[in-house]
Amino acid sequence: MEWLLFTYWLPLEPSRKRVFVWRQLKRLGAVSLEGGGWILPKKEPLAAVIAELMRTVQEMGGTANLFTVTHFNETQEERTVAKFQQEREQEYAEIISECRKTLRHIERETQEEQFNLGEVEEIEGDLGKINHWFSHVKERDFWESDARKEVQKLINEVETNLSAFTQKTYNKLQGAESDES
Repeated sequence: MEWLLFTYWLPLEPSRKRVFVWRQLKRLGAVSLEGGGWILPKKEPLAAVIAELMRTVQEMGGTANLFTVTHFNETQEERTVAKFQQEREQEYAEIISECRKTLRHIERETQEEQFNLGEVEEIEGDLGKINHWFSHVKERDFWESDARKEVQKLINEVETNLSAFTQKTYNKLQGAESDES
């Protein structure tokens, strides 16, 4: 397998420049190696984005290098892939936690019969954020983690429960309007 190895240097101040580059690398799913380099599998969309990041670093007054690594020994490659997988598993665990929190929210509001449009919109917003987050993590899940399936299952469960909650809210509000007529 071929890899992209990205190294860069930026002045210490202002720190926002270094933070910007760090965030861009994390957003791509790059993994930090001991010694300061960042590595990604060599795939065309990633190579183009890293090339653009190199230009950005240079415009910020820094230096950047991009290398293609064509050979890792078996141990190095296994360790690198495991690090990628560990980072995705961590991200998926956070999404799983948010899904469970949203499911508890729906359950609590159902038990308390808090069927109102505000609750529906709040839960829809939570689900939207979860789906947005999940789509980003999937993009950097180069080895399709097992946790990805669990997240998808939980998102489907949230969608199903939200649909039922929305229907109950509609029924209650329609009933209340009928009573007022």
